[in-house]
Amino acid sequence: MMSITTLTLPEAWYKAIRHIMEFGNVVDTEYGLKARQILMGMIEIDKPSFGWHKGDAFCTKARVEEYKKQFDRAYLHQHHFEYTYLERLVEGHGIDQLAWIQEQLLKKRVGSKRIQAITWIPQIDCLKEEDQPCFQRIWVYLHPNDRLDVHIMYRSWDVFQAYEANINAFLSLIKKEMLEPTGLKLGTLCTVGNSMHIYDYNWDEAHAVLNRYKK
Repeated sequence: MMSITTLTLPEAWYKAIRHIMEFGNVVDTEYGLKARQILMGMIEIDKPSFGWHKGDAFCTKARVEEYKKQFDRAYLHQHHFEYTYLERLVEGHGIDQLAWIQEQLLKKRVGSKRIQAITWIPQIDCLKEEDQPCFQRIWVYLHPNDRLDVHIMYRSWDVFQAYEANINAFLSLIKKEMLEPTGLKLGTLCTVGNSMHIYDYNWDEAHAVLNRYKK
C-alpha cells in the first residue's frame, strides 16, 4: 500500500518513484520482465497543473503535446492504435460518457457519487490475452463551491515512464470536457493504481533520479 499527498504533479512523481524503489516488491510480470511493485497506490495532488519533473526524461513538451492528442476529440481515430482511452469513453459503450458527465455537472449535481465513466468492455476485454486498457475509470465529485474533485483509476500503472505524461493528458481532457463547458474549477486530483510499478529496465534510471534530486 502506498499513500501520498502532495501539492504538485512533479512532487507526486518523485515521491512515488522513491516509495516504489524503496518498498516495492520485486515480482515477475507477464511480459517476462521483473518489476518493483506496490499493490494499491493512491496519490492525491492538491494543486494539479500542467508540467513535469525535470528528472522525467520521458516528458518533453513535444512528446506530451503529441500524447495529449489521444485525449482530444479533434483527433479521434487519427492514430495507429487498436483504441485510445478517449474512444472507449465516448464510443465504447454506445454512449458518450464524457458528454453525459458534462450534462450532470451542468445540472449542478452537488454531492453526487454517481458521476463516472469507464473504459472496460467485458465482451471485448474478457476475451483478450493482453492490451486491455490500463486506465479503468474516471470519477468526479462536485462541491457546493463549484470545485470539482477528480479521481483517476488504473489497474496497472508504469509510474516511471508513464505517470506524468498520463496526468498531463488527463488534465487537458478534464479542462476541455468538464471545466471549460461548465465554469467549474479543478479541486483535488486523486490517482489510484491497483498495481503501481517500475520495470527492471528503468531501475538504474530511477536510482539516478532519486540521487540527483534528493530532498
